[in-house]
Amino acid sequence: MKKSFYIAIAAAITALIWSCASTGTPSGGRTDVNPPVPLSFSPENYSTGFTAKQIVITFDERIKFKDLSKQLVVSPPIERLALDITPTAAFPSKKLVIDLSKHNLLPNTTYTINFGNAIADNNEGNELPNFKYVFSTGDTIDSLSIGGIVADAFEEKFDPKTTIMLYRADSTFNDSTIYKERPMYFTRLTDKRDSTFRIDNISPGNYHLIAMVDDNSNMLYDQAKDKIAFFPRTVEAKHDQSTGYLLRLAQGRPPYKVYQGVNQQPGLILTQITGLEKDHTVERIYPALPEGSRDYYIFSANRDSLSYWYTGEEKDSILFVVKKDGIPTDTINAKIRKPAKVDFRIGLKKQSLDLGETLVVTSNKPIGSVDTSLVQLLDIDSIPVPYSIKLDSSSMSALDIAFRIKHNSRYFLRILPGGIKSILGEDAKDTLSTAFKTKSPDDYGNLRIQPVSFSELPLIFQLLSSDGKTVRREVRLDSPGTPVFDLLPPGKYRLRVIFDTNGNGKWDTVDYMKRTQPEKVKYLKDPIEIRALWSEDITW
Repeated sequence: MKKSFYIAIAAAITALIWSCASTGTPSGGRTDVNPPVPLSFSPENYSTGFTAKQIVITFDERIKFKDLSKQLVVSPPIERLALDITPTAAFPSKKLVIDLSKHNLLPNTTYTINFGNAIADNNEGNELPNFKYVFSTGDTIDSLSIGGIVADAFEEKFDPKTTIMLYRADSTFNDSTIYKERPMYFTRLTDKRDSTFRIDNISPGNYHLIAMVDDNSNMLYDQAKDKIAFFPRTVEAKHDQSTGYLLRLAQGRPPYKVYQGVNQQPGLILTQITGLEKDHTVERIYPALPEGSRDYYIFSANRDSLSYWYTGEEKDSILFVVKKDGIPTDTINAKIRKPAKVDFRIGLKKQSLDLGETLVVTSNKPIGSVDTSLVQLLDIDSIPVPYSIKLDSSSMSALDIAFRIKHNSRYFLRILPGGIKSILGEDAKDTLSTAFKTKSPDDYGNLRIQPVSFSELPLIFQLLSSDGKTVRREVRLDSPGTPVFDLLPPGKYRLRVIFDTNGNGKWDTVDYMKRTQPEKVKYLKDPIEIRALWSEDITW
C-alpha cells in the first residue's frame, strides 16, 4: 500500500516537472491581435545632444522584421543602417538594437529612423504601424509638420496603402530622383477610413511633396504599376502646415516599351506597345508587301497594342520599324508560324434594343466590305425597313445600323453569307438571324441636370451603373446649358462629371515627367433612381 502511494507521488512529481519544463505553446485561449509594445528606450526616444553609438529598444514580446530593407527609411540617410540592426529572422528577440558605431552622424541634425510597418510580433505577425525613433545631435528636435489629404483622381475610394513622401528641393533633385532614391521624410496612411496624412519632425527648407500607391513597398516610383500624385509647386517648411495640401492619385501612362510581334492567327500580327504617343508610327520594312496584297494597321483605343492585318502568305518573319517624328526608335520582329485558322464570325452587341439606341453588329475580325443586298431588316409584317450602315473606323470591327425605331414594335435582322466580309476577304459562314423588340416610351424615365456649381467648360457628364463601374450614357457640355439623359431604363445610377480641361473628349491622367496633373473628376454624392414615366431634375 505504502509502495503504491510513493509510486503515485513520484509519478505526480515527474508529471509536474515535465509540465514546467515544457516550452510548447498552450492550446486554446484568444488569438493575440495586438502589435508589440515598446517598453523602454536607451537613449530615450526624442533625445537631444545625441552621442550614443548604440540604440536599444525593449518590447513586451519577441519581435521580427517584415521586409525591413523595403520599409526602413532614415532621414537624413545613413548608409548601411539596415545591416546594423538586430534581431534577425533566425533569432527573434525582445530587444531591437541599432549599432551606430560605424557611422558618423551630422552635427545639429534631427534624425528619424522610420521602420514603417516592418516590426511585428514573432508569433502572430501583428505589425506595429509607422514606428519611428527620433533623435537630434543638436540641442533641439525639428518639429515642423506638413499634412493634407490624399484622394484618388478618378475613383471615389482612395487606396489605404498610400505612402506620402518629401524630397529635399535642392540641386540633387531631378526628374529621375523618385525612380532611384528614397525620400528624406515619409509617412503612410494608417486608417482605411481616413485619407488625411501628416509628416512630422521636418527641418526648415523647401521640399517636393509626392504620394504613391507603392505596389512593391520600396518607395521608388514604378511607372508601370504605381499610382502617383505630386504637388505642383515646392513646399516651404517654415511653420506648422499639418493641413492644407491636396494630392490626387492616378495611374500614369506606362513607360514607352515595344514588344515583339506574335503571329496570333493567319493574317494577323499582334504587338503590345506601351506609352505610345500620337507622333509614333509603325511601318513594315521587310519583306515588302507582295504585289496584290493588302495590309491594315489598327491600334487599340488607348494605343497600347497594334493589330497588323495582311492578305497573302508570309514564309519566315515580318520586320517593322517604330518611328517618332519620322525618326526610327525601335524595331518589331514577328516570326511567322502556322497558327490554327480562326473563322470569321459576326453577331449582335446586344440582343435587345432600347429606344434611342443604335443596332450594332460586331465581328471578331476587321470588316472589309458590306453587301447591303444581303442585309435585311424587316418589321413585324415582314416589310423591309430603310436603314443606313456606318463602319466604326477606329476598330473596324463594328457596324452601326441606324433606322427609325418605333416603340412597341418587333424587328427581324437577317445577314446572309457574303453580306459582310472581313478585310482578308472571308465570308461569315453562317446566316445571322435574330429578332428583337422595342419598348414603349412609358417604360423609360428621363434625367435633367442643372449644373449651377460648374463654371469651367467643357464638361463631360457620365451616367454610370449603380456600382459605378460602367458608363451607361455620356453627355458633353461645351457651352452653358442643361444636360439631359432621356429614355433611361428604370434603375439606380451614379453620376460623374469630368472637367475636360484640354477639350479632347476624355479624361486625361497624370504625367509626372511632363508635370501635368490629372483632370478633375467629381461624383454626385447620392445615387439617382430613375423611374418609368418620370422625369428626374437634379441641381448640382
